[in-house]
Amino acid sequence: MRKSMWLYDVVTFIVKWLLKPLFWTKTTGLENENVEGPVIYCLNHISNWDPVIVACETKKTINFMAKKELFEVPVIKHVVAALGVFPIDRQGNDLATLKSTINGLKEGRRICIFPQGTRHPGIDPRTTEVKGGTAMLARHSKATVVPIGVYTKDYKVRIFRRVYVNIGKPKTFEELGFTGARDDYDRITGEIFNEICNLCESAKENVNAKKCK
Repeated sequence: MRKSMWLYDVVTFIVKWLLKPLFWTKTTGLENENVEGPVIYCLNHISNWDPVIVACETKKTINFMAKKELFEVPVIKHVVAALGVFPIDRQGNDLATLKSTINGLKEGRRICIFPQGTRHPGIDPRTTEVKGGTAMLARHSKATVVPIGVYTKDYKVRIFRRVYVNIGKPKTFEELGFTGARDDYDRITGEIFNEICNLCESAKENVNAKKCK
């Protein structure tokens, strides 16, 4: 996966400039990416554009998960694999992929995960359910978690509409506060997602404040 990262840099550079006229993206908190070791980028999911936008707006190389069905499409499967994307079973039954993800994190990779599990366009993220996978991956890899709030009007991504990518402060493995309790995964993932919602709401408040001036 490391050998193909030059392609990742080239593709994200080209895509960023192609999308620039279509999505007016504003990103804050890039300094929060400056952490060493394994990192989990954790964000809300409002459209299929989320991973593309985040890949183009962040400065670090991120390995994204994608539904395993994508790897059954000729040509496309080779392209996404070359970009560092790896398959995941949406039903959560792919133990091999899970182990591969944890091993990748232990090697110092950065991955992106959506705690909601699927897209929720047009819905306030606070009203959606989240799964405990983020905390589980962090627990087994001792990764740092970087929360990211992706916000746009009505949580619906549209061309020519501003998209805000708000990168929050990283939480180290120690700061996540694992206790060994049975509810650790759900509790900690919930706390992380609460921060993501705060980042979205902060962007929304800034937008509304500017309109009132």
